[in-house]
Amino acid sequence: MKPAAKDQPDAPRLARGPVNIANLAARAAKPALGKRGFAAAEILTHWDTIVGPELAAFACPIEIKFPRGKNAGATLHLRIASGAAATLLHLKTPTILARVNGFLGYGAVAAIQVAQGPLPRRRINAPPVSTEETPKTLDDALAKLRAAVELRTRTRR
Repeated sequence: MKPAAKDQPDAPRLARGPVNIANLAARAAKPALGKRGFAAAEILTHWDTIVGPELAAFACPIEIKFPRGKNAGATLHLRIASGAAATLLHLKTPTILARVNGFLGYGAVAAIQVAQGPLPRRRINAPPVSTEETPKTLDDALAKLRAAVELRTRTRR
């Protein structure tokens, strides 16, 4: 009797059912991230929440280098946008170390090293969602649109 397709690691993907794309991406990126010291992609994907949006705007992680045979006392290499950003980053170093180590759960990072260069392109945030109530009918939507057009034409005169 043949084992079920789910028990076989090399079974065709369709036989196992739908697969979460995040799991596939993590599996595909693991070798490249491992060479850079990122055992998991979470530090890259959650960088904005780890250090805050104001620091993430001008600095991004490049790699983490651990001493040979140790998993603590690493150096976090960051790329920064400008020399002015380096000054601000120098002032915020203790905060960054505390936040990164808090995220990782232990004192993994002991130092920060920076290199100036272009940052990767940031995704454009979606426009804020309107807090106004969505019109229920087409007539309500058209009335709202007419009112907005009238208001705009009155303010331009």
